[in-house]
Amino acid sequence: FHRLHLANKQITLTLILGDALKQLRNCDYVIDAWYLDGFSPTKNPFMWSEKIAIEVFRLTAPGGSFATYNATDNVKQHFEQAGFEIKKTAGFGDKKEMLTGIRHTTENKTHFHLKEKSWFKHTPIKAKSKQDQKAIIIGGGMAGFSIAAALAQRGWQTVILDRQIEPAQEGSGNQNAILMPRLSVDHDLQSQLTLQGFLYSEKLFKQLDLLSDQQLKTPLWHACGALQIPRDKNQSDRMQKIIQQEQVPEQLIQAVSQSQASQLADCDLSMGGWYIPDAGWLVPQQLCLTLQHQWQDQIEFIGGQNITRLQQHAQGWHVYSEDKHIISGTHVVVANASSSHCFEQTHGIQCHPKRGQLSIINTPNSSHHPKKIICSDVYLTPEVNQQYVLGASFITNDIVTPIRLNEHQSNIEKLNKIIPTFKTSISQLTGRVGIRAVSSDRLPIVGPVALQDKFAHDFQAAALGSTHLNYPQPQYYPGLYMATGFGSRGLAWIPLMAESLASNMTGEASPLSQALQEATHPNRHLMKALVKSMRK
Repeated sequence: FHRLHLANKQITLTLILGDALKQLRNCDYVIDAWYLDGFSPTKNPFMWSEKIAIEVFRLTAPGGSFATYNATDNVKQHFEQAGFEIKKTAGFGDKKEMLTGIRHTTENKTHFHLKEKSWFKHTPIKAKSKQDQKAIIIGGGMAGFSIAAALAQRGWQTVILDRQIEPAQEGSGNQNAILMPRLSVDHDLQSQLTLQGFLYSEKLFKQLDLLSDQQLKTPLWHACGALQIPRDKNQSDRMQKIIQQEQVPEQLIQAVSQSQASQLADCDLSMGGWYIPDAGWLVPQQLCLTLQHQWQDQIEFIGGQNITRLQQHAQGWHVYSEDKHIISGTHVVVANASSSHCFEQTHGIQCHPKRGQLSIINTPNSSHHPKKIICSDVYLTPEVNQQYVLGASFITNDIVTPIRLNEHQSNIEKLNKIIPTFKTSISQLTGRVGIRAVSSDRLPIVGPVALQDKFAHDFQAAALGSTHLNYPQPQYYPGLYMATGFGSRGLAWIPLMAESLASNMTGEASPLSQALQEATHPNRHLMKALVKSMRK
């Protein structure tokens, strides 16, 4: 699945590649109009099968239509049997005839079989007017500003609240952040999301780069390329298998030898690995400021607000800072990383805090001067403001932020495994600590927030795997959403997930497959907790 923005974002194209039936079954859209063009049934019979017609009908909105130049009796029969009212009419241009179909039936399905996983279903409350197209976003980092920008693109007004005075001071306050894909041998969901997010982010950052250069007088996106070096022989074998098995294009990843990798990096590396030409880095705060400048009439930032409580009311939500009411609105997005569970409405959906300490090496104190990002168990960036950034540690449930000498030492030791001759003085290192938010399955948590007690009541039998009952859609807090759990892959995940959330909030087609929507939905954690409690 690829989300592309064309004509200055006036046109959105979601391009889906793959087996037609498999991919249609992995969609959860509401389609108004289809143009079906799959060559003739004699050349491509599977494209015009009854199973395809059923999926097209399932995804078509009441009153929605299709049109095709394939007007054979078999095609007409399949789409009629699926439920469409069919007409055969004169064709267009050099086409003699064509078929059109309309779906007249309205299905108000309220209960679903177990296999349909109704606990992931959600019908957004669409804004009735421009006055309702407003969102309050809690969290002033990359996630908060990316969500605000995705909503602003759709005409919304947003207010971002953060406990820090300036944007991007906590998890998004690092000197820089790197963007590169992660691929696995089985191309699991995390691999799929990271690759799709990498491609989306890379295009976005290129588009924003010109804007940043004009407004902030400095480039945003630094596409220097990256070298992924395996930690050991086993990982090296896996990386080689991925390249061969997935037929990865060279524009994305190139296998390189030790000498090739060393030449690219201008450092003596211990092994060869992958070269990723389009990888790069940017400054997170600069990304936030660039997005705010792009939508300056629609994004407002208010710092110094420690949000402690959300209170529902008839028209939406009251937001409180230290028990003082500061703002109200119809929609709220909780995007404050590992603090996202601190509200009554979100307490059942938690992330683990992960302490990450960066080691900052002044250029004169470094024995090597890499030209590329070098990544293994740690990463080392090219020079940024006369400094190299090395990081980062990854310590669970640790939210203390003072610099620790032993973590500097650990970062250098890990770096020495990939650059054995690297030398610097640990006593001269400076650093920074950020707290990442990581979910139990290491995927982001993005979507609407359900009423947790009601969820537990409605899906008790589903948690036990009962197929004898039908299950409702969950009940959600109206207009309340969350976006957290981006861990150490913020640049790859945040822009795409912000686009997905904005699509969800406005009732648009998602840029994600149904499998990825379910894998990142907040309710997966509610269901896991319910399954665990029912098995005790």
